[in-house]
Amino acid sequence: MDKCPYILASNVPEFFPFLFMVLFKIPPALVILQILAIDLGTDMVLALALGAEVPEMGTMQQPPREKSKPLLDRELLMRAYCFLGPIEGVLGMAGFFFVWFTQGYSFSELQAITPSIVTHSADARTMTVYYQAMTMTLAAIVATQVGNVFACRSERVSIFRLGFFSNRLIWLGIAAEWLLIFAIIYLPPLASIFSTTALQPIHWLALLVCPPIVLMADEFRKRLTRKRSSLRNTGI
Repeated sequence: MDKCPYILASNVPEFFPFLFMVLFKIPPALVILQILAIDLGTDMVLALALGAEVPEMGTMQQPPREKSKPLLDRELLMRAYCFLGPIEGVLGMAGFFFVWFTQGYSFSELQAITPSIVTHSADARTMTVYYQAMTMTLAAIVATQVGNVFACRSERVSIFRLGFFSNRLIWLGIAAEWLLIFAIIYLPPLASIFSTTALQPIHWLALLVCPPIVLMADEFRKRLTRKRSSLRNTGI
């Protein structure tokens, strides 16, 4: 069950675009087909690779789970929905706004043109920027899930102890999911279906920071968890 946060966490960044739409009167940063591309495409590939993870060392030395303890316990749900998920959501929306700002739109200007975007009556340039912003959101969520999959290989053990290459299926999964994303973005028939358009080099460079942010945030959480566990064991 340690691997469950990976699947559960992606629900949060998929919800953020609609939360921001309601709260800030901006256009949705994702459309339904893009969400399906995440759930049925990119997430599934890496989840299968994560399912092949070998058991952690010392698992048999841990005390058995209490009968009354649910499989989806509070700690697991908090990690997915209140930690990893919000980080992914913030990074996804940051990607959305990054495109608008680099194209010269302020937040207030984005709010002002939202009605025309929603009704598809905006000019061609504005709609192109909107499709690019949605594409960036989609790619950012996929990028954060790369960091998430490494984080979720263990609940408490650092990735630097596990090693980045000890589960090579994860790297195959990463390659497969990005091939899918590139196809959705750059193959005209798929781009038309999924409402995507090509990203600029600066956007791809910005995406590189997403995986390490998620991974390092969870490494910090693991460190605090191990420290609290050590204090409990010593009776402090």
